[in-house]
Amino acid sequence: MSEKRIGRYELEKTLGRGATGVVYLARDPIIDRLVALKTLRVDLDADHAEEFRERFVREARAAGRLNHPGIVTVHDVGEDPETGLMYIAMEHVEGRDLKQILSTGHIFRPSEVARIAADVAIALDYAHSFGVVHRDVKPANIILTTDGTAKITDFGIARLETSNLTVDGQFIGTPNFMSPEQITGKGIDGRSDLFSLGVVLFTLLTGQRPFGGDTMHEVTLRIVQEPSPIPSTVGTEIPAAFNPIVLKCLEKNPEKRFQTGKELAKVLAALARSLVQRHPDDSGSTHIHQPDLETRIHGGTPPPPAPASRVAGLWREFHDRIQLPEWAGWEVEPRWAWIIICATVVLLGLTVTGLRMKIDRGPFSAPSVASTRNLNSVVNSLRTASIHLGSGNLTAAKSAIQAALDQVPSSPAARRIARDIHRAIEAERTSAENQRRVAELVTEGRRLYRAGDYVDAGNIFREALELDPLNEIAASYLELSEERIPRAQTRRTTSRSTRATGAGTVTSAPPPTPTPASGIARVTLSFDSPITSGVVAITLDGETLAEVPFDFSSKGVLGFKRKGSGTVRRVILTPSGTYEVGVQLFGEERSLLGAKSFKKTLAPESRWTLRVDLPGRRSDPGFFLVQSAK
Repeated sequence: MSEKRIGRYELEKTLGRGATGVVYLARDPIIDRLVALKTLRVDLDADHAEEFRERFVREARAAGRLNHPGIVTVHDVGEDPETGLMYIAMEHVEGRDLKQILSTGHIFRPSEVARIAADVAIALDYAHSFGVVHRDVKPANIILTTDGTAKITDFGIARLETSNLTVDGQFIGTPNFMSPEQITGKGIDGRSDLFSLGVVLFTLLTGQRPFGGDTMHEVTLRIVQEPSPIPSTVGTEIPAAFNPIVLKCLEKNPEKRFQTGKELAKVLAALARSLVQRHPDDSGSTHIHQPDLETRIHGGTPPPPAPASRVAGLWREFHDRIQLPEWAGWEVEPRWAWIIICATVVLLGLTVTGLRMKIDRGPFSAPSVASTRNLNSVVNSLRTASIHLGSGNLTAAKSAIQAALDQVPSSPAARRIARDIHRAIEAERTSAENQRRVAELVTEGRRLYRAGDYVDAGNIFREALELDPLNEIAASYLELSEERIPRAQTRRTTSRSTRATGAGTVTSAPPPTPTPASGIARVTLSFDSPITSGVVAITLDGETLAEVPFDFSSKGVLGFKRKGSGTVRRVILTPSGTYEVGVQLFGEERSLLGAKSFKKTLAPESRWTLRVDLPGRRSDPGFFLVQSAK
C-alpha cells in the first residue's frame, strides 16, 4: 500500500478511527466517485487475524445485499495486494452522526426524535427481512444527511442470523446500547436491534442513557436486571406518549418488545403526526427547513431554503400533522372534477327538497295532561333523590331514583344520579366493613397487649390504623406497645443470661425459623373508577401477578365513543408468603397515574382487599391493602 492509495482507491483524508480500523475519504479512479473506505487493522494476534479477515469479508457481503435509502450502501470489498490489508468501500454520506450532534449540546424536538427513530426502524426492518442483524445500533452509527435523512451506517459488525462466526469471549457491539440477550450470550434476532434503538430513542429524548454506570460490569448488570426509567420522569418537556413506546422497546424479554421494525415505525410515525407544535419552526420532520438542526448537521450556517422547497415543506408539514385519507392524494382530470362537483350540487339540492316536503309543519297538538303529569313526577323524583343523597339518606334516595327510572329508564340525568347513589351505598358498606374489622383488630390487639406480646400487638394496631387513621384507641395502644417493647426485650435478655449462668457453659440453640405453610391467598381488587379506561397492574416482588384492564366507554352518536365511569372488581389468587406487593394505576394511553408498594405476609387461606381510591380525573390515587375477615 502506498501512502496515498489502498487497492485501486486514492486516499483523500482520514474521516475517523474505530476499534478495528480506519475510515478514509477516498476516490475510485475508475468511475471518479468519492467513497468512504473502511479498513481492517492489521496489528492483531496471529491466531485471530485470519478469523477477523474471514468475518470482515462475510460481513461486507451481508451488508452488500442491502439496498435501501435508509442504509449506507456498500460498493466494494477487497484486499490491498501489497499489504494484504482488507477494506470495504461504502457510500460517502454528507452529514453528521447523532453522537456528534448531541456533543454540540443540541436538544432534539420530540417530533424530530419520533421521525428519526421511525426512519431507522424502517431501515432495520428492511435489513431484518434479509436475515441481517446490525448488532451495534447507536448514535454514532446513525447519520443525518444534509437534507435531514437518517441513514444507518457501519453494518461492518452485522452478522447473518445463520452465521456462527465469532471470537470467543469478544463483545460485538457497544455495551451501553447492547440488548440483554447480547450480554448474556443468548441467540439474537432483529428484536435485539429494536432494544438498541430504544436506548437511542431514550438518549435523544432525555440527553442521557437509561442504563448508566461507572464500569462496564455495572452497565451490563443494569441492562440485564434493572427496569428502564420512565422517560417523562427524567425530562419535564418529554411528552408522556413516548413512555409506552420506549418502555416496550426496552423490555428484557424479546417477546414483549415490538416484533418488527415496521410495527415500531408505524407507532412512531403516528406519534410524530399527533405531537403538539412546541416551536415556531417545529414541523415534525427534519426534511423541512429547521435552522437549529441544520446548523448542527452542516457544522456552520445553514443555507436559506429555496421558495419551492419551502412550499413543499409546508405541504409535508400539513400532510404529516393531518391524517388524510388515501383518496385525497388521487389525481383527477379537470373535466371529471367539474362533473363530480355538479352531480354533488344536484344531489344536495334534491335531498334538501325532499326533506322540506317531508317535514311536518303542524298544526301540532298540545301535550296531554297525563304526559305533563308524568314529566312533573319524574322531575320531582329526581329532585327528591338528589336531596336525600345530599343529606345521606341513601335508602330514600334509592327509592326516589328507582321511581324516576321506572318512567324514563334512558334518562341521562336519572342514570347519573343512580350511579352516584350506588357509589355512596358501596362506600357506606365498605366503611361499615372497615369499622367492624377495626373493632375486631383493636380487641385482638388489646388481648395481645395484656398478654405481654407487644410486638404482635403493635402490628395489629398498625393494621387497624391503616383502615381508620383517626382511631384514638388503636393509636394510644400502639404508642404504649412501642414504649414497652425495649423493656420486654431487656427483661428477656436478663432472664436468658441468668439461665445460662445457672446451667454452666451449656447454652440452648436458637429455635428454628418457622417456614410459612404453602397455600393460596385471595386478593380482591376494588376500584370505583371515574376515568373511562386504563389498567391496574399488581406485582409480587417486582414480578407481574395480574394486569386488570377496564373500559367504560360507550358508543355514542355517529359511532363516536363516549366517556364513562364504573366499578372494577376482580378476585386474584396468589401463592402465600411474604412479598413486596406493588400496585400501579395506568390511565388512558398507558400513562402512569400513581403507584404504591406494601410489605405484607399473605398467609394461606387469608383474604385481602386491595382498594384503589381516585376521587376525580385530576386527583392523585390512593392505595390500601388490608386483610379481611375469613
